Amino acid sequence: MDSDALALRHALRPPGMAAEEVLLRAEYFQGQIDYRAFCARYPHYRVLSTNPLVLEPETGTWVYLARFGAAVLWNASPAVVASLLHDLTELPGTGARVEAARDDLRVRLGAEADRVDFAEVWLRELTLDKLKIISLALAQSVALDSVEAEVSQAMARFGPVVTALREEGRLVPGQKELLRTVGFAMAVRAAVLDTLTLFDDPPETWESEALAHLDGALFDQFDLEERLSAVNQKVAYLQDAGATVLDVLAHRKDQRLEWIIIVLILVEVVLFVWKEFPLK
Repeated sequence: MDSDALALRHALRPPGMAAEEVLLRAEYFQGQIDYRAFCARYPHYRVLSTNPLVLEPETGTWVYLARFGAAVLWNASPAVVASLLHDLTELPGTGARVEAARDDLRVRLGAEADRVDFAEVWLRELTLDKLKIISLALAQSVALDSVEAEVSQAMARFGPVVTALREEGRLVPGQKELLRTVGFAMAVRAAVLDTLTLFDDPPETWESEALAHLDGALFDQFDLEERLSAVNQKVAYLQDAGATVLDVLAHRKDQRLEWIIIVLILVEVVLFVWKEFPLK
């Protein structure tokens, strides 16, 4: 059910009337949200849109679920929030909730024109398309919060390795721990690349200049472009650092093999000499 006015008829506010405030809350989970599995497991939620999945737990409350793990709740009571977060946590494949990745936003209805201000959005009226666009921007922001935290953790783990290479010319700690660090960085890079593919323009903006303008304003408000650029630069650094560590480990292994071969040759020579010229 994707018809805007019908789906959100109780939320519409014509211009000139007193503004109504709607509070948004965004949460992020480690793992993707399977729309079909969610609807099959929890059929009591009224579905307003299937892709992306928009639900109406109760009149005047809406939930936007992003496949990449974000949930945006509109005007939700504490009971609805607790119920939804529990359901998502129990959903197979979704994963644990990321406590550090959470954000809030205020949307005011009944404005003379749609606009985005600091920490709040003003709308003439609320439609399903606008709900999707605002929810997606907020969902992308909390997803970036989680990605930024993981990338920073990977950078911190590489810090001592880089320092040791610069100051001592050697790798520390041991090889096993280094491989774990490289593996962690590679996993973070894969997760980041998978998440960043979802930052395309929402389809609702393709046929509406007003919606495209709203999406652009939200993109700027959450600094998504600058944050994406910073994440990409850090991911590129992790890739280069990981490749360098693997190269050094491979070189060190080659040197070790060379010394083993030299020692074996020396042993063979000693044995040959001992057999040919035994001590008397």
